[in-house]
Amino acid sequence: MDVADNALIGEHCTLGCPKEARLRDYQSGGVPSAPGARVRIGNGCILMNQVILYEGVSLGDDCLVEDRVRIGYDTVVGARSRLVYGAYVCDRVTIGPESRVAGFVCDATFIGERCTVMGDLVHEYTRPHQGWWEVDEPAPTIVDDSVVGYGAHVIGGVTIGPRSYVAAGATVTRDVPPESVVVGVNNHTPVRDWPGERLSGLISQWTTARRR
Repeated sequence: MDVADNALIGEHCTLGCPKEARLRDYQSGGVPSAPGARVRIGNGCILMNQVILYEGVSLGDDCLVEDRVRIGYDTVVGARSRLVYGAYVCDRVTIGPESRVAGFVCDATFIGERCTVMGDLVHEYTRPHQGWWEVDEPAPTIVDDSVVGYGAHVIGGVTIGPRSYVAAGATVTRDVPPESVVVGVNNHTPVRDWPGERLSGLISQWTTARRR
């Protein structure tokens, strides 16, 4: 385990929890083929209370992990990201720098830089008859500077963004083009045509950043 000297770790945290396959090996009397991958916690990180980091998790510098967050094995979190209270991040997830993540994030999801994900990112789960571990379904990709609002559902191997906004409670099952707003079920509007005032500041910021 590689923990920076100035990292702060709260009470009742679990670091390096073994993944299920290694536990099953032990349970059946076998010997795991190799030790679990090391956990890395970068400079300036703060882990609050009851955080669980599975083997192979890497936290970049200055990350904040709030209470009761679970991060699955081999997940990489970029510098200065925040994982919000109770977030459930599955295995082999990539989270870019300066992102904010809550809700549920399924295996192998990619979240880019400066994203906010408050809703749920899930697999389609169309082949349950083939078993839990035998099928590795495509996962969502959230491209830089995009937002998934509270209670929104992004389902399957779709791509969102960059600079797109999925409104709270929306459902996405198809790709969302760059610079779009999604409401309802797959209802996409280009940000240049979005009439609402509440997103005007965010859209203006995106426009300014794109011109640089």
